[in-house]
Amino acid sequence: MDDSLLATKLQIPQLPPYVIQRTWLVEALEAGIPHYKLILLAAPAGYGKTTQLAQWAQTSRIPIIWLSLDEGDNDSIRFLRYLLVGWKNVQPMINGSPLDLLLGAMSPDNEAVLAAFINAANELSDQVVFVLDDYHVIEDETVHKALTFLLDHAPPGLHFVLAGRGEPPLPLARYRARGEMLEFRINELRFTPEETMEFLENRMGLELATEEIEPLQTQLEGWAAGLQLVALAKRRGDRKFDKKVISGGQRFIADYLREDVFNRFPSDIQQFLLQTSILDRLCASNCEAVTDGTNGQRTLETLEREDLFLVALDENREWFRYHQLFADFLREELVRRHPDDVPEIHRRAAQWYLEHNLPKSAFQHAVEAEDIEVVSQIFERYIISKLLSGEIRLVQSWLDSIPEAWHTSYPAVILARAGLLLVTGQLDASMRCLDEVEQIALVRGEDPDLYRARVVAMRCNIACFQNKLEQAETFADEALRILPENEFDFRAGVYGALGDTYRRNGRWEEAKESYRKLLNFPHTSTFNVQAVHLYGALADLDLRQGYLQSAAKYWRNALSTIQKRENWGKYPLPLIGWVYIRLGELYYEWNQLAKAWEHLSQGLERAELGGDVRAMIAGYLVAARLKLTEGKFGEAEKFLDLARPQVESAQFSHWISRFERLQLELWLAQDKLSTATNWADTKLKGDALEKQPEEKVAQLAVARVLIVKGDLESLEHALGLLVGLLRAAEEEGRMGIHIEALAQQAIVFWKRGERSSALTALEHALRLAHPEGYVRLFADLGLVMGRLLQEARSREVMPDYVEKILTAFDEDVVISSSTFISRTLPEPLTEREEDVLKLMAAGLTNQEIAEKLVISPGTVKKHTGHIYRKLGVHSRTEAAARARELDLLG
Repeated sequence: MDDSLLATKLQIPQLPPYVIQRTWLVEALEAGIPHYKLILLAAPAGYGKTTQLAQWAQTSRIPIIWLSLDEGDNDSIRFLRYLLVGWKNVQPMINGSPLDLLLGAMSPDNEAVLAAFINAANELSDQVVFVLDDYHVIEDETVHKALTFLLDHAPPGLHFVLAGRGEPPLPLARYRARGEMLEFRINELRFTPEETMEFLENRMGLELATEEIEPLQTQLEGWAAGLQLVALAKRRGDRKFDKKVISGGQRFIADYLREDVFNRFPSDIQQFLLQTSILDRLCASNCEAVTDGTNGQRTLETLEREDLFLVALDENREWFRYHQLFADFLREELVRRHPDDVPEIHRRAAQWYLEHNLPKSAFQHAVEAEDIEVVSQIFERYIISKLLSGEIRLVQSWLDSIPEAWHTSYPAVILARAGLLLVTGQLDASMRCLDEVEQIALVRGEDPDLYRARVVAMRCNIACFQNKLEQAETFADEALRILPENEFDFRAGVYGALGDTYRRNGRWEEAKESYRKLLNFPHTSTFNVQAVHLYGALADLDLRQGYLQSAAKYWRNALSTIQKRENWGKYPLPLIGWVYIRLGELYYEWNQLAKAWEHLSQGLERAELGGDVRAMIAGYLVAARLKLTEGKFGEAEKFLDLARPQVESAQFSHWISRFERLQLELWLAQDKLSTATNWADTKLKGDALEKQPEEKVAQLAVARVLIVKGDLESLEHALGLLVGLLRAAEEEGRMGIHIEALAQQAIVFWKRGERSSALTALEHALRLAHPEGYVRLFADLGLVMGRLLQEARSREVMPDYVEKILTAFDEDVVISSSTFISRTLPEPLTEREEDVLKLMAAGLTNQEIAEKLVISPGTVKKHTGHIYRKLGVHSRTEAAARARELDLLG
């Protein structure tokens, strides 16, 4: 959407120099706002509705959001987006609200947007007023329903002021009966005799006798536009007013405008007025384009000086519009006087809008001109980007608005229809259209080789949709060979679809190659739409291989693309949430916990508003991990509870292992070793582990339980799992899996007393991890890893990096090894308790321990109770595991 046009729609119109101050009406509007949720100004054209509202809005103490509506606003989401932009201009605190997030995404849910709108208004302490001017142009039922919903649920501070030529199709009777609406009709808006005199004499500079003013007031009945027309005519000539001309109010307006206004201008100004009347908004450049002239700015300034129904739309007076009454007259006059010229004037307008990257207006004028050449240009230039950005309804409306004959006669139109069918999943119908494109292009001689290349490119996309990879590769090879180098959109479509299909089939390197080729393309409109998906795909591939830095670069690029002003509304909310969540996950791994939570919060809010299950699962799991790290086990459990039903019911089986790993970590943190052990035993039965989605993540989780359990048999079993994992991770290039397997292997060696092997495995893991900045991978493995890292630090193994990781541990870990054990436990074990603990962990019974230490079984039982209390456990098994974790057994 063009910024200058957007700004003019949201600006309070400039008041003309001849406006009179209707103080009583301004005061009535200001006083009525707090008491009514709807104020309606309904009267025919020319009764000063816009002028009166602008006069009030410029002096009001209440925040006013102004929107000048036009036919293009017959879309509920576009309508609501305009309201939001205006709202943010006067109350910036609405930035970042759920309403802002929803409307900033592609194809938001209408009901969710309306609910968020009401919630946003309810949270504000100030009054807020939306002025909707020219509401009569709205014909779309969804807009009327949206406004009705807002009015029906409006909190006390939310108000709407509507101005239009008649009653809008809203439940006005209900609002009247409830006393919720204030109305101003013709009787209130027409000038009084005193206002008529002031307007004609003081504002229009006319010296009229009383006998001249009185009939004007009587015959025009206070109609402001009629008074202005009469005054303009009087200023241009010296003749007496003909009562026949002005009698009957608006009935003779066309004759009056023609004879006493339009015909008085020189022929060049007349031509300018007629030709520019087709434009909804005027500036020097587009006026010069449609008139094929060079004096656009000078003519506009002349017309403004003449007070000729030209309304300035911005403070700089660069953009204008004609008064609607005058514009309607001029358009009818243009068709009456120069019917053969109308198509050419529309064609010039279409070309100007096309050159200024405004395809919607360009298309409208091209259709009016019946210019298939320009329509074809618009389809060729914008159809792919519009479809990829989700503007399916717009493309459908374009196709519906052109003559039926064009649908079967022009290859660009048929290709557009094929694209629409493709993105809406009608693949067979799309294929039939593609067959037609080739035939029609050949018959018409419209560069059949080019259309052949485009058709092959789209067939590649269809094959990718169907996951027919071999067929897609064949089409891709042919399309890329015969497509011209400057066919960026179609080439991009091939590489993007092919990359997605390679990724879906586990061919990571080929997927990366396709995506990287796409990254080298010029940043066309299509690329900007695809960019976030592209960056996300590359980030996902890098994360699978453990390359955190590269993944972060891609996610940051994705976020930067999303945040560009020109991309507002082009991406679905869940996708935006997904980017924030995955960035938060990386910040967590780097132990930037505040930054991780900031991104995660923003991502989860968007994911929940968008209702996307996959993004919510990812967000809940990262949130649970963060809360677990902070020691807030209850909050971590709440996030896991939120994720659980989503994981169990959704078709995202690869998230099951990640969910279970986090649940396992929570059990271990809560000293629920038996629960964790039961889970691991289940996974080790039969081939359950091999059938687990994300099998390697599950194997790491099982190894983690076995290591915490800590007996020799469990450690041996864990080591076997880890050796297999290391082999597979190295073969598949899964560096993240490789690093954690090495880290867990180091803990196994340490617990078995093989200190040299433990440090060798740890150093290998550290050297792989250092370039990517892994921190939490090590810190989340617990206190034994802390002891290992301290030992590595004492031996000068990568001391700077090790120190950075140690800062991620609790204070109890980052201390000298001599005081580690005493600082770890709230109350240290006595020497006798340590002896009992070691024998208990070795599997001796109370009787055997008593005999070994030459004490009574009752004394052993007493020491055991103290040990359980100090270790925070409830059984021998848990005590042994906790002792091994704290390295208390020597």
